[in-house]
Amino acid sequence: MKIQTEAFRKVTAQTAREICSRADLSAEARPFLLPDLSPQGFLSLLVDAENIGDAVRFLAFALPIREAIWWAHVVARTNIPVPTELEMLCLDRTAAWVYEPDDARRRSCMECAESAKFTGAAAYAALAAFWSGGSLAPEGMPDAEADPRLGPIGAGASILLSITNGDAATLVDRFETAVVRAMSIANGGNGWLPGERPAGANGA
Repeated sequence: MKIQTEAFRKVTAQTAREICSRADLSAEARPFLLPDLSPQGFLSLLVDAENIGDAVRFLAFALPIREAIWWAHVVARTNIPVPTELEMLCLDRTAAWVYEPDDARRRSCMECAESAKFTGAAAYAALAAFWSGGSLAPEGMPDAEADPRLGPIGAGASILLSITNGDAATLVDRFETAVVRAMSIANGGNGWLPGERPAGANGA
């Protein structure tokens, strides 16, 4: 697939190295990290190599945190074949936080992720929202600020769980579709593909 050469509108980093200083990429990805290589240039190399894990992690760290979590939400909504009621609750609360990222909505994401036993793509999308900032301590306890890497890590984990849960023969197709969605979001879009009309208010 082709990755755009112009800069992504929502990505503030000028070089891939700046993003990779925060992301934990594999040894296989490091040889691609040339000096002054742009984010889109590095992504193109990872996609061409079908380095799925590193490409997803890189994008999760490249995007602003709300956009990264929205990406996780969209990918989960379109890859979980028949979401359970609890999975839909996790995804709805994740979307609600993206629209209005206050502390009450952030903590409600943790509640449903915990109910889901922190298992699956929807739970990790919600967990990423909880990890996005603010205190990780229970309300009323002394603050324990979230490590800023946790949100992107959770978003990337959610996306990887979404796209690896299915027929191995079509894994690359699911991966490339997820990258297309990420590029849409990185350019100010909503991540839905043409013709998709997700049900419910939180799919808008």
